[in-house]
Amino acid sequence: MNDVRFLPVSKMNPEGFSELLSPFRFTGQGSLNDLTAVKIHPGEEGNSSYIPASLVRMIINALDLPERRTFLTDTTVLYGGRRMTAPDYVSLAYDHGFKMPELPPFIVADGLAGTDEYLVHLPSHCETKITRLASALSRTDNAVMVSHFKGHLLAGFGGSIKHLGMGWAAKAGKLYQHSSVMPYVKTDKCTMCNACLSVCGSSAIIPATNSVRIDEALCTGCGECIQRCPTGAIRISWNQESHTFMQRMVEYALAATMATKIPVYVNFLINISPDCDCMKNEGPAIVDDIGVLASSDPVAIDQASLDLVTAAAPFGENVASGQDKFLHIRPERDGKEQLVIGERIGLGSRDYRLVTI
Repeated sequence: MNDVRFLPVSKMNPEGFSELLSPFRFTGQGSLNDLTAVKIHPGEEGNSSYIPASLVRMIINALDLPERRTFLTDTTVLYGGRRMTAPDYVSLAYDHGFKMPELPPFIVADGLAGTDEYLVHLPSHCETKITRLASALSRTDNAVMVSHFKGHLLAGFGGSIKHLGMGWAAKAGKLYQHSSVMPYVKTDKCTMCNACLSVCGSSAIIPATNSVRIDEALCTGCGECIQRCPTGAIRISWNQESHTFMQRMVEYALAATMATKIPVYVNFLINISPDCDCMKNEGPAIVDDIGVLASSDPVAIDQASLDLVTAAAPFGENVASGQDKFLHIRPERDGKEQLVIGERIGLGSRDYRLVTI
């Protein structure tokens, strides 16, 4: 049974973080040349619930992460906006306060367009055989996961597991998790500019009469055409069946733990919104701020996070203390399934001991 350390919101200051993270401090550990990633989510443009840069700074200080060998990171996304390519994403992160010299540099982990990949083979008991992760993981010696625990459209809720599985995936990995079908062309938006043809590495995009079409037998699902289309004509289906999405996401999370050493997971239980930090309008908080958790086990920390939110008094019309707030919002998406899958495939354990700081 792993410990999950809990720092109440009233103690979220430098001294409190130092005590919370004292078992995980990096001082004297590893090689002086080790590269350490701090995996964050700087928030979508217009989002206000992401973990602010000031709190990430406290985490870095409390862990005593090595100067000039530490970097902040995240990956690009499939949909439009400022997180679709690395230059725009770095600019957005800067706008949200994740900038030097106050913090280490923010480096996009999957390259300029999200297609720089690192392939990781999963054990035979997993349904997914090969995962396509961000290439930076191949050169990362340690990673610290700093996650915001909140609701999520597809996962029910998002914490360390979702941040591992979706957050470390290159674009092709995200496409695989999100959709059981290949990209498709919305013909009324296609202008036949042929920008997609030039970037398709498998020759799967074929000019037709009024629009291009995608040959599913040839398509590898890399997602490059999606981000290159200037009119948004190439899209993916987001209506992934719940179990398939959960299974793939959690297996990708396992792959990320195989790719690099992750000594500590940190979950913030503040600004607990019904929707992800990827949303421009994430909605009002569903419970009051609770605090921050730390553990070496991604399943245990997410289970503890869910238990604390479940026990909390609700805001507004959400369900009462003791009932699952996220399941009430999206009854068709039971986020506990990701915990069950994670335990089954060896990502971690749902059993934990809560240690209050």
